[in-house]
Amino acid sequence: MEKNNPPFTLSLSKGDVRGSAGSPRTFVWILALVMALVVPLGAVRTVFAVERVEPSDTDKDGKPDEWRYFEGQALVRVERDRDHDGKPEVRIWMKDGKPEHSEVDRNGDGKPDIVRFLKEGKPEREQADLNFDGKLDAWTYYKDGVKDLMIMDKNFDGQPDAWFYYGQGGTKLVAGSIDENFDGKPDRTFGNLPKEESRKPW
Repeated sequence: MEKNNPPFTLSLSKGDVRGSAGSPRTFVWILALVMALVVPLGAVRTVFAVERVEPSDTDKDGKPDEWRYFEGQALVRVERDRDHDGKPEVRIWMKDGKPEHSEVDRNGDGKPDIVRFLKEGKPEREQADLNFDGKLDAWTYYKDGVKDLMIMDKNFDGQPDAWFYYGQGGTKLVAGSIDENFDGKPDRTFGNLPKEESRKPW
């Protein structure tokens, strides 16, 4: 016959909360003890960090279209609703007051189509899903925050087939190499191409 074990009672010290193993108060005490022993203090602060949201109506139509998220006094994220459907399409993560990472959902399916990585607030590289099939097909590199090179998968087969170089502040296409028949070899080039190119899709 199975023996009945006596109910578990947690006793920290005289006058402390006492309760059975199923008591909610007992569970809270046990959880607190475990976290104090095994979880670093910094992680505890992160878990319990209170995120404050400040909505704003930038176009004055009576509806919020921008949300700024704070942890303490630090701005950590900005979300923007550009098509005024009540849902944000743009999300920008901040670090030390500067953008560090951004995502844009261009077709409103809830998934980011353009992801940009920034350094010291300036664009460093960007990846995009141009045909909304869930796969990346364009990769852009920036130099000192200015567009320098775009690599594209024009037939969406997972292999890059076009390299475009930009000048004049990233606004003018100055050189390129294109694989027009998608056999893995460039068929057409123009402008002054660099002798070597180590940058690739990622």
